Amino acid sequence: HSVTWLEVRDIKLEIENKSLVKNATLPFKIRKLTFRDASFTDQYISRIIVLLKEITSIQELEAIDSVLEGNGAWDTKEIESSGQSFVETVSVINLMIQNFHLFFDLEGMESQINKLKRLTIASSRVFMVPCKLAKHFSSLVYLDFHDNLLVNNRLDETICEDAWPSLQTLNLSQNSLKSLKQTANSVTRLHKLINLDISQNNFGKIPDMCEWPKNLKHLNLSSTQISKLTTCIPTTLEVLDVSANNLREFGLQLPFLKELYLAKNQLKTLPGAALIPNLVAMSVRRNKLNSFSKEEFEGSEVGAVHLSLMECHRTLMVLLMCALVFLVILILVAVGHKYHAVWYMRMTWAWLQAKRKPKRAPAKDICYDAFVSYSENDSDWVENIMVRELEQACPPFRLCLHKRDFVPGKWIVDNIIDSIEKSHKTLFVLSEHFVQSEWCKYELDFSHFRLFDENNDAAILVLLEPIQSEAIPKRFCKLRKIMNTKTYLEWPPGEEQQAIFWENLKGALRL
Repeated sequence: HSVTWLEVRDIKLEIENKSLVKNATLPFKIRKLTFRDASFTDQYISRIIVLLKEITSIQELEAIDSVLEGNGAWDTKEIESSGQSFVETVSVINLMIQNFHLFFDLEGMESQINKLKRLTIASSRVFMVPCKLAKHFSSLVYLDFHDNLLVNNRLDETICEDAWPSLQTLNLSQNSLKSLKQTANSVTRLHKLINLDISQNNFGKIPDMCEWPKNLKHLNLSSTQISKLTTCIPTTLEVLDVSANNLREFGLQLPFLKELYLAKNQLKTLPGAALIPNLVAMSVRRNKLNSFSKEEFEGSEVGAVHLSLMECHRTLMVLLMCALVFLVILILVAVGHKYHAVWYMRMTWAWLQAKRKPKRAPAKDICYDAFVSYSENDSDWVENIMVRELEQACPPFRLCLHKRDFVPGKWIVDNIIDSIEKSHKTLFVLSEHFVQSEWCKYELDFSHFRLFDENNDAAILVLLEPIQSEAIPKRFCKLRKIMNTKTYLEWPPGEEQQAIFWENLKGALRL
């Protein structure tokens, strides 16, 4: 009983003589009932109109994308005898009636519609409302018949004398009206009409004189194929929409007009300000304006207009935006270079690739005692002194060098990963050249990254010359940390100390 809006979807409604609601707590609060994608029969509509009167709180009925399997042969006697309807708003949108041209005139429904205030029947192939029935819509203030099949002859019968006596807003857009003069003559019978929408009809021509309701304030004539405006347009208007037509000029004198919509026309000059002295809003987008004269602005001062810079200086704004984007890119490149963003991105990608592989190769696949990571500037010492000393030892050590042992044509990251995984140790030959030369090569960068991420015990550090951990770039924080926590070997200048150095290095490689 607390529901205020109920929507029923995808249902085929059959005849039901019982009450719509059973064992419900009163009073009801439902105000709106919507049927969507429903299928009705004439018999069911007759019953539901009667049964809905039990729920006195309902004020709005709506049927959307539904089907009526009938032609309006409703039981009007039962409907009338059941009493007055409390519904004030009815909306029927896209109702499919197979034989819509045979639809009954609904004689006998007069007593059910005199309290209705708002009626919408859109996209449902309506072509007329009988005059006798139209006269009983005595309380209706809003009527929407857009996207239907109304023509001028049928409109004349639909809006006959004394029909729709309280109507204030009428929407007849997207119909088949072709005569603006006949349309005006029909609606002039609506003495209380204020708002009229007859857009998207194919009027084409416009007469010199027309008769309109005396209280008409809003008129929509957009998309009606008219090429000029005449004194057929009523002078009582406060809002006029003639957008999307073929107008080349606007010369009407409309003393009460406050809003004027002229978009999508062929205007080359603005309307004269003296002709529309009370105008406060005007839209002239998508025209062919190329010059403005002083006379066009003689009149009341133009009120506050809030236009964006893009609308006023489109070319300049595009240039500024391009310059701004270029500047942002330049700043990002500079910042990225300063803080080694590319290095971090490459290392992250390499790390993701490494995570897909097993952390250690099986023991049978390990074929090197150590993978050697060194700077190209130290290659003479590594290749001519260290390699000779270790690989000619007894027993000899087998070292992995990128120059000698990497597989040609293989992706560098895969070469690095495979070499580390196939080596018991990783031997770092550190010097000033090593830490100041961006670590020389990308494969060396990655070897350090992967090694420290997995197993610090596999790292052996050899210092060719004294080096402070603070001199190491900050992005190699793990190397800085390991130098502060792990013992490393220093290459001594004297031959006696060098012999001890080699024994210590060989012992570290055998662990």
